[in-house]
Amino acid sequence: MTTKKLSDLIREEATNPSETVSKTADTPTVPSNRSRMTKAQLDELITQLNQALQQEKKQVDSLQNQVKILENEIKDERELSSRLQNELQGAEDYQSQLNEQKELVEKLYTQLQQKEELAVELAEKNEIIANLQAKLKQEPLPLASTEESQELVVQETMLTRQGKELEPFAAPVLSSKPLTNEDIGWFD
Repeated sequence: MTTKKLSDLIREEATNPSETVSKTADTPTVPSNRSRMTKAQLDELITQLNQALQQEKKQVDSLQNQVKILENEIKDERELSSRLQNELQGAEDYQSQLNEQKELVEKLYTQLQQKEELAVELAEKNEIIANLQAKLKQEPLPLASTEESQELVVQETMLTRQGKELEPFAAPVLSSKPLTNEDIGWFD
């Protein structure tokens, strides 16, 4: 919008006496017969036009300030959105790591249960072996055929070897002190 000088506006209005409708509600009403206006009326018209111009300038300044405020708010919202997206990505990464850790704990727990079952089996077999050895020491058996005695020795040797192989997996003898995370092997 081009700005015109006040004198040009007055001349323009003076040359167009048929124009009586004002363009905005803030514009002062101008008499239809401008050619016969007195200097006091022209001064009053100029004063009214200056006041209308000042009000328009204030309104423009106010709108420009609102635009600046809104632009700053948009900038802040974009920064917040970017930061939240980064935090969301980090949270998703942590969630995937947590899921991996849970799977590993479940796998280790399953392995631990299997080893405990093997240890119980080993303990039962060791008990059977101990009972058999005690019976052998108490009762002298008649001489068995060499095949049967060799079979017993082979079985006893196999059970003893199996027991020794599974010995590292046997459950420790529980004492009265409570188990700590270090004893169990848990980690965070």
